[in-house]
Amino acid sequence: MYVQRQISFRHLFNDSWRLVLLTAIWAMIVVYCHEILGLVIFSVPVVPVSTVGIAVSFYLGFKSTSAYGRWWEARKIWGAIVNDSRIWGNEVFALIFAHDEKVDKQLDPKVRAELIHRHLAWINAMAHQLRQRSRLKDSQVTRIFDHRLVVEGVEYHHLPESYQRFLSESEREEMAAKENPATHILRRQGDRLRELAQAGFLDDNRLVQMVSTLNAFYTYQGQCERIKNTPFPRQVANFGQIFTWLFIFLLPLAFVEIFGTAAENHDLESLLQSQYMITLVPFTVLVSWVFFIMEKVSDNTEDPFEGGVTDVPISSLCRVIEVDLKQMLDDPDIPQRQAAVDGVIY
Repeated sequence: MYVQRQISFRHLFNDSWRLVLLTAIWAMIVVYCHEILGLVIFSVPVVPVSTVGIAVSFYLGFKSTSAYGRWWEARKIWGAIVNDSRIWGNEVFALIFAHDEKVDKQLDPKVRAELIHRHLAWINAMAHQLRQRSRLKDSQVTRIFDHRLVVEGVEYHHLPESYQRFLSESEREEMAAKENPATHILRRQGDRLRELAQAGFLDDNRLVQMVSTLNAFYTYQGQCERIKNTPFPRQVANFGQIFTWLFIFLLPLAFVEIFGTAAENHDLESLLQSQYMITLVPFTVLVSWVFFIMEKVSDNTEDPFEGGVTDVPISSLCRVIEVDLKQMLDDPDIPQRQAAVDGVIY
């Protein structure tokens, strides 16, 4: 997710220079065939093309709104995960104690650390599962569209070690055999709470409260999996691309009529008229680039967990939770919060 105010022009250029080159070449071909070769077929009325452009604008607006809705829902889910993770840490310290305060009911200090670290394993396991599969291509440089950055020092939970480091050796072996480790890590948390209740460190009310927090984590995980495993409707996404490219293809054919009429109105000579017609090339490139970027923005917003530049920064949020909970434990091994790379956090 971009955290600086302006998107780098360099990043935009890296992802759109091919479109600029392609549309410029196509516009020049249209001008050459119409002005030099006299092929009138390389001209269409402007009204139908304008109608297509208006329709594409409305369609891309609907697509962008729908895609942003998925992104914003994902961000709200992870915001709730951050908040409830802090609540979990507070419950671990505030609710687990022996009510009768007998000497033989003293809680092992390692128990709280175990529950905190297992929770850190859960959030990192979920991040790993959400980013294990990605439709984005790997890149060594920052790219806004269709790529994710893969360089040393950028953590985006592509390896299972991102969560296994918080588990005991026996739990690592157990979770390695599970298809959905995050689910079973939470189940193991529930088992541990039951053991603590049986040992007298939780009464029924406190046990219910902590289990309800675990149930909320299950809910958040299911919501994330729904977004991840339910693709954006392909009929909406694919037709948006088709309509955009159709409009880009027709655009210079319609501009020929507009610029030709303008040249005739100015009563230009033949040579000047040909030179004037060349000016439609940059206008074609500009309008095409605007529609191209509109379509790309919606396309890259529809899947918020892929690890791209515009996605929800779940790796950074995992680090935020880790810092907060380890500070509750007074753990000396507290990592730094993730720094932005090229103005982006992941």
